[in-house]
Amino acid sequence: MTVDQIMMSPVVVTQANKTVAHGKSLIEKKQINALPILKMDGTIEGIVTSTDLLKSNDTDLLETIKSDRVIVLPRNSGIKEAAKKMSAKKIHHIIVMDDGQVIGMISSLDIVKFFAEH
Repeated sequence: MTVDQIMMSPVVVTQANKTVAHGKSLIEKKQINALPILKMDGTIEGIVTSTDLLKSNDTDLLETIKSDRVIVLPRNSGIKEAAKKMSAKKIHHIIVMDDGQVIGMISSLDIVKFFAEH
């Protein structure tokens, strides 16, 4: 199976010039644990997690707390490959792309759920 079969889509994204309060609001409203940060041209600039947001002041900008350690995979990548990358890089989210566009995101929980069910 491939990552596009278990990914969350569409992906909720935001920009680096938004505040932590904005990020917290999105995560709470959409019930998600991470937000990709995109530049105006749609390229990936970073990612923030709910943990990052909870540790930060509401008035801080996302650009000051974002992580640049973003792992991206094409949609046809295997789930096992994604799991290996997450383990090796010690991360919990991978962005799925197709033709330079963000089309989904998978989390370590998505992978655990997949292996538990198969």
